[in-house]
Amino acid sequence: MRPFAITPGVRAGRRPGALRAVTPLVAVVLAAAGCGHPARDYTIPPQPLPEHETPLKGRTATIGEVGYAVIGLRTKIPEVIGSHASWMPHGQYVRVRLLMVDHGRERHDFDPYRQRLVTADGATYLPNTDAMQISRAPAGVQTIASQEMRAFDLWYDVPANAKVKALRVLGDPSSSRLGDQLKGTAVGNTKNPVDISLT
Repeated sequence: MRPFAITPGVRAGRRPGALRAVTPLVAVVLAAAGCGHPARDYTIPPQPLPEHETPLKGRTATIGEVGYAVIGLRTKIPEVIGSHASWMPHGQYVRVRLLMVDHGRERHDFDPYRQRLVTADGATYLPNTDAMQISRAPAGVQTIASQEMRAFDLWYDVPANAKVKALRVLGDPSSSRLGDQLKGTAVGNTKNPVDISLT
């Protein structure tokens, strides 16, 4: 899977002002998660946003050795279109673009289908299987390699009048330290899951 790949079946429209907002966020995520001096950070080329998506900044969390950032959001999607099918939601589709960076020395697992969307009324929703399959989103548990950066979309089907509040990220809090691994101990002071605000 290519990092920062645009979801198949969704046209990408360039909006120069919005595109510039994504790159600083990536730099902030890398710096905030302990990547080092800014002079040693990567410069990530701007990425085109899918049509009607809103770029988000500063929506980050850390679980164990992995940093998570929500970098894009689109609500009120009326249909998901893929190369082999299209499907309409029961209510509305919501698409959340999640960026992950593994700062540890060990691989970490991530299950896209366990990430919950929280709405303003407190209800939670798991990713919609139809939309995830049709859009060719990740399937099954993903392994994030040491120092790897990866971004992909999560699709949800929520009531038509629902307002999104947060993405509840359930990550892998395990530690790269051999002593912690032998004890089965997570990274200290790790909260899991963590809500990342979408408002």
